[in-house]
Amino acid sequence: MSTSVPRDLSDWNLLRSFVAVVDTGTLTGAGERLGSTQPSVGRHIRALEKALGETLFVRLPGRLTPTAQGLALYEVAARMRDAAREITQGLDGTGEANPDAGAAPVSGTVRITTGEVLGVKVLPALLAPLLHRHPQLELELVVSNTTENLRRREADIAVRFYRPTQDDVITSHLGQVEIGLYVRRDRLAGHAPLATLDDAMRLADQLPPIGYDQVPVDLAGLLRGPPPSRPLQFRLRTDAILAQHAAVEAGLGVGNHWVGLARQQPELVRVLADQVAVKLDVWLCAHDELRRSRRMRLVWDHVAAMLPPWLAQHADSGVAASG
Repeated sequence: MSTSVPRDLSDWNLLRSFVAVVDTGTLTGAGERLGSTQPSVGRHIRALEKALGETLFVRLPGRLTPTAQGLALYEVAARMRDAAREITQGLDGTGEANPDAGAAPVSGTVRITTGEVLGVKVLPALLAPLLHRHPQLELELVVSNTTENLRRREADIAVRFYRPTQDDVITSHLGQVEIGLYVRRDRLAGHAPLATLDDAMRLADQLPPIGYDQVPVDLAGLLRGPPPSRPLQFRLRTDAILAQHAAVEAGLGVGNHWVGLARQQPELVRVLADQVAVKLDVWLCAHDELRRSRRMRLVWDHVAAMLPPWLAQHADSGVAASG
């Protein structure tokens, strides 16, 4: 932050509004959390930016994202907020910690980001009991195959298929998912069993290959056996994973599917399992505010408890059907 302007942070209401805007991402959300109004919160943010001589937010459509200066201020202001909460909730008037303080309702918003399949097929059901138990808790579920930046507060918690390397990102390994090639059983009628990728490619006119459009495919990383003798050409191309799954389920052709989810559909048959298989590690990630935020820790602990059993239950059984 610039040091050429006076700093007047004596008005805690300005910082309180600022922290609420970072947490919720909008003036309206901050106003609702504080029991205030959007115009009042907006005035507080403008007054704080004027006092500091800094722009604290990037104004994006439907969301305010903190700048680097805003993040630096947030680290300090959030600790002040949390300390005030501990004083309010943790003391019983005698100066001793109140063991019942943890029973205070958890409120506020936690923003979770994950990919399509987990975000649509898995996490909503796992998160439902958490929202039922904590009626003042709010969740924002960002379902995207792009990476939300934890360090820039685009998300609070992420479930990802790689482990971030930043020092200030906390991670926990939850398990694995396996991806294989599938086709609907009735589409295999009248065809000899598929033994190689070349067999599948020779049948491309009857069993169209389903795959990616713009996303590059590392074929060498997918294969356990020899590569095909000619370049792989997808006849249906989409970068939406759920659209690939839907195309396989509709009988359009041969394509990727999560093994654990496909096994729940008897009409799907896994093919070339000894040649094409991908296992992805699943990581739970959060920035280091997790150590100070009670609501973030609550959501983290819930996901860390619920998702590993789901992943284990839907792991590959080691028995693969063949075409």
